Amino acid sequence: MNYAVEHQNTVYSFLVTTPRKKRIKHSLIYVDSGLVLVKLGKNEYAVEQDNAIWLPFDCLTSVTFVPGSRVTQIDFSVRLQDKFPTQAGFVSLPPVSKAILEKLSSVNVSEQDKSNLLAVVRDESRSLRPLLDMSPLSLQISQWSADEESELSKELLLVLSLREAKKKMLSGAKRELVIDEFFAGREEEFEQLAMLVMGESL
Repeated sequence: MNYAVEHQNTVYSFLVTTPRKKRIKHSLIYVDSGLVLVKLGKNEYAVEQDNAIWLPFDCLTSVTFVPGSRVTQIDFSVRLQDKFPTQAGFVSLPPVSKAILEKLSSVNVSEQDKSNLLAVVRDESRSLRPLLDMSPLSLQISQWSADEESELSKELLLVLSLREAKKKMLSGAKRELVIDEFFAGREEEFEQLAMLVMGESL
């Protein structure tokens, strides 16, 4: 069923990247733990633990969920008449909304109670003030290149390398050339890491 307001709390065991396309709903994404990367324009914004980002309807974006992350997402249907923010950006959640999201991710509530709680989040979301700010981590990720030195963690570098390798292969690049570029030709290591991080062979 397609509800006007939908809530999901997901633990991402593997790397997941959504295709870059325009959003068909308004979305509030809150990172309970881990890291989410949001591509907007030419930049990639790192949404870290206890932070939230607002992505409005028709916003062109791709979202990457780093393995091990736990994420709460609230989607608002465009059928709603509410005047939601039309700008994408980081948001400071009102204390009540934050408490509700934490409750929904940790306690089983009835559908009626859930509906009532989400109505409060919906009401408070109308007054959010999204702001795009490039944190040092966001800047490092946006400027990352496989052939340059980086101060990013080894775990994050691996995630970025595998994501880019998959993207190039899907675009038609030869597998062996991609493995040469990102993993110095170490095919067996590449295959093991792809299964470990992405849950699939490339």
